[in-house]
Amino acid sequence: MFNYNHLYYFYVTARLGGVSNAAKYLHISQPSLSSQLKVFESAIDQKLFEKKGRNLQLTAEGEKAFAYSKKIFDIANEFAESLRSPSEKQSQRIRIGVTDQVERPFIADLLSPLIKEKRRDIEKTFFVSSAPSEILLNQLRSHDIDLVLTNKPIYADDVKELASANMPVNLMVSTKNLKDLKIRVSRSTSALEFLNAVPWGLIIPSYKMKLRHETDLFFQEIKARKKVVIESDIISVVGRAIVDGAGVGFMPVPYLLDEVNNGTITTLGPKAGYWQHSLYLLGRKDDNYDDTVEDVKNSIKKMEKI
Repeated sequence: MFNYNHLYYFYVTARLGGVSNAAKYLHISQPSLSSQLKVFESAIDQKLFEKKGRNLQLTAEGEKAFAYSKKIFDIANEFAESLRSPSEKQSQRIRIGVTDQVERPFIADLLSPLIKEKRRDIEKTFFVSSAPSEILLNQLRSHDIDLVLTNKPIYADDVKELASANMPVNLMVSTKNLKDLKIRVSRSTSALEFLNAVPWGLIIPSYKMKLRHETDLFFQEIKARKKVVIESDIISVVGRAIVDGAGVGFMPVPYLLDEVNNGTITTLGPKAGYWQHSLYLLGRKDDNYDDTVEDVKNSIKKMEKI
């Protein structure tokens, strides 16, 4: 068996990205830390770090060791929290995996009110990561994350849907662009007539994305064609380009709600949207969830009322 102090030194070094930062954090000298890391590698007979230029990177075995060590020390931290007296402020960690097809700033808007809300002297910390839905599902099963937020329904025996929302999708255009060309529009303005009349091109998600598929179906329905000026598999790039006036595009209203509310963006289409784009909050089937997760669920459900 190896020395658990050495495991902790490895964990800190891997987490902080190098010996220099880790030595400062651990209050030991760099040579001493380097020596103890070598002892740890020798004890498990694996090379955990390798030099890439001036940087120290984890090897494949190092990545595996870090994943296990993180679980160990996460549990240790939770145990330490459980020993604190009721009068002390407790911390709560909620790890949310967000599919790479969901707009990033929207997630910050979704979680910020929950962080500000104080409840029973609990200090909440949200850890948010992004990956394709398939990877997030595996991370949920392995308890690396607690929740998954995705725009695709997932049907599995060990996963349950905690909440869902259908968000209206409207045609969005920069208000400044409209004013510059003195174009007047309303929610009842025909999407087809507008797209044919304006000089701006279309900003659209890449073909790999669900929102793109939905947009293509809508274009088929209204028999529209429009030159594409920006196509991206980063949904926030699509939204930002619309806000900056580079073109027009279809987006779920909650993704650009601040810009819609402050008048930067003008929306066309019915309040219910030309169609609805879905979000799903998923968890493990047999887990019991607390009030904070209930708050997250309620925040998701509110998206339908926007």
